[in-house]
Amino acid sequence: MSMQYDVWSVKIRAVANFYVTSVTPASAGPLILANTKPGINGYGYKVSITGGSDESGKNFTIIGRTVAGALATEVVAGPNNTTVYSSNYFSQIASITVSAATAGAITVGYGGALALPATRIKGLYYLASATAGTIVVTRNSDSQILLEIDTPTNDDAVNSLYMAAEGIRTAYSNDDFATVTPTNVTAVTLICG
Repeated sequence: MSMQYDVWSVKIRAVANFYVTSVTPASAGPLILANTKPGINGYGYKVSITGGSDESGKNFTIIGRTVAGALATEVVAGPNNTTVYSSNYFSQIASITVSAATAGAITVGYGGALALPATRIKGLYYLASATAGTIVVTRNSDSQILLEIDTPTNDDAVNSLYMAAEGIRTAYSNDDFATVTPTNVTAVTLICG
């Protein structure tokens, strides 16, 4: 007996201290990683760096694999009492290095839109918030909107949507991906395969 296809799910979330829990580096060097992958099957997020002090004079070098499968090195300027994000969507982190001692504690996690590798979206579940919103799926290579759902103004509204046939294809090659951006939505879970 053979399987026709495998499916998997992902819930869009942000975790501020996923890669590096609260630490105040005393010098330049690598940070100790608590985790390296936000999930299975190659999905990912932008890396977030959060600090309560002015760390804008420090650089954070991130080395890892992007959602599109490429090895990438990205340098992100440190935050100034806020959170800053990488420009790449990372599915796996190999190392994060800081260029100098920090003035205060920092955490490194992930957040923002979810990036899906080449796959098919077969279903979507969401919980609306108190404000009307949207869920938008956009292919990276050509900025094509693949799916746009308007969510109601009702924090109790739940909706499940199952895609017909084979679902919505996120990308046509393994070096492309699609982002899923919820706005004013409490929770979103996708079924892919």
